[in-house]
Order: sequence, then C-alpha cells, then structure tokens
Amino acid sequence: MLKNPKVSVAICTYNGAKFIKSQLESVINQTYKNTEIIIIDDKSIDDTVEICRSYIDNRIFLSVNEQNLGYTKNFEKAIMQCSGKYICLCDQDDIWNLNKIEILVDEIGNNELIYHDSDFIDNDGAKITMPTMAERYHMYQGNNPLPFLLFNCISGHASMFKSDLIKYLLPFDKRFFHDWWLAYVAVNVGSIKFINKVLVNYRQHTDSITDNLSLKPTLKNKGKRVKIDLDWLEKIAKFDYNKQPMLISKAFSIFKTLLMGKGRWRAFIFIVSYYDELFYIANRKRKSLISKINFARKLSLSNKSLL
Repeated sequence: MLKNPKVSVAICTYNGAKFIKSQLESVINQTYKNTEIIIIDDKSIDDTVEICRSYIDNRIFLSVNEQNLGYTKNFEKAIMQCSGKYICLCDQDDIWNLNKIEILVDEIGNNELIYHDSDFIDNDGAKITMPTMAERYHMYQGNNPLPFLLFNCISGHASMFKSDLIKYLLPFDKRFFHDWWLAYVAVNVGSIKFINKVLVNYRQHTDSITDNLSLKPTLKNKGKRVKIDLDWLEKIAKFDYNKQPMLISKAFSIFKTLLMGKGRWRAFIFIVSYYDELFYIANRKRKSLISKINFARKLSLSNKSLL
C-alpha cells in the first residue's frame, strides 16, 4: 500500500462568505499534510471568492464557474479536477476535526468508501443538543446494495472514497443527491466502512442543501411513512455494475406495480423477505417477525397505502 497517499479535498462554494473561512481553516490545518484542496465556486455574488482567493498556495486551487451549475454538477466538476488517491467531499459551512483525514486514511483499508459520524451545530457554531447522525440513522457498512434502495445514511461531508470510483460514479444525475449515488456505487463496486467517531461539526441552517433537523418549512403528509422514489429505483436498476442486477430490477418492478395498486401480494412477500436489508438504515432497533409482517401488510395490502 502506498505510504502517505495524496488526499484531494473537493470543496464546492456558493454565497458562503459567512462560513467559508472557518471551514477552510479546519481543512488547511489538518494533521494529515499530503493534501490538495480543490475549490470550485458556483458563481457566488458575495465575498466567497475573495475569501477563498486569499488562501491560495501551492496546494490550494480555486476555479470560478462562468455560470451557475447547481451543487450536484459543481461537485462533479470538483471531483474531475482531483488528482489524489482518495477524495473527500467538503461543504462550505461545516467545521472538520483537525485529525479527520488522518483517521480516515488509517481506517479505510480495502474498502472503496469510508464515512464517519457527525455532530450538529447552528448558525453561530454552537452545538445543537440533538442526537448525532449515527444516533438518528442505523449506519450501514458492508457490500449489500439493498439498504440504499429506499434510504441513505451516508452524507458527502462525512465520506472519503478511492479515486478509482470516479469511472463508475460520473456523470452525476441532477435529479438525485450525489452522496446517495456515491454510496450506492461504492457498495456495488466494493464495500463501505463506517467508523463511529464524530469528525465533523455539521452546520444546520435554513439555507442548507440538506435538512436533517427539519429546520426548513415542509408539507406534512399524514399517513406517509415510506417514500418510494421510482425514478431513483429505475436509475439504480440500470446501473451497469450492480452486484445483484436481477434483484434490483425485481425491486423496481415490484414497487412500480404496487404504486399502480397492483401486485400487492407479490410486494408483501418481497418486503417480508428482504425487510432487514430494505429498512436497515431506518430501523435502529431490531423488529420482531410479527412487526415486520404487520408493517409489510400495511405497506402492501392496505387499501390506504402508506407509500
């Protein structure tokens, strides 16, 4: 194994002047020194570019888009400019523990992707008295793609992956979160590892792309507990490197038919058979067989669908 491999940090910015300095300081001052920092600004109209430009040196690179690409395509562009053996994705408003990269490099082993737990902070950088990410989701590690059909527990800010994944990963589809796609690709191409350490203070505010603490206004749909994204299922069913292509295609077909109000018994059998994998991320506590059957019955056989 290459000793002290280069790690690329891909940072995407857009109107992040309020927080970018703290984030950059936490990345630049990592205990792991063999890094390059790729900053792609998505045509900010505040002082973000000027702040980033003040940090440029022989390992920090800044590029400003001529037109706004949106965060998904901006991360795609940033990844394409990375030259390290490993790549870390970085938001503009978090704060990294100074030993984050060192720990991830030491722990990744033969896995394609490694990720960690995160704490939550508010606008002012104060800790939010809420459970950590790992206390909210059942963090998955291994090489089974089924847990990522309906849910995702891997955030881009918490991930480091091998650059070998790029040929399977890109281009990103703007319809879907890039980190969910990253997780799905990694678990099919190889395996993923979770380390139960908080290595990032993950900032939550009303302008965040993701909304883990439900700080943004939402429309509440009573009775809807599971969201089946058929576009997502169709996307992953067409992935050329699926470990279980027949099973993933079957899942897409079953849920598509179920949403049409058909194939209920077929869906019931499938959900019961693969319950532990399909709902691994959502269920932090083990369910009894009776609970699984009852849930599958409500989901697939009830006249009032929970989908």
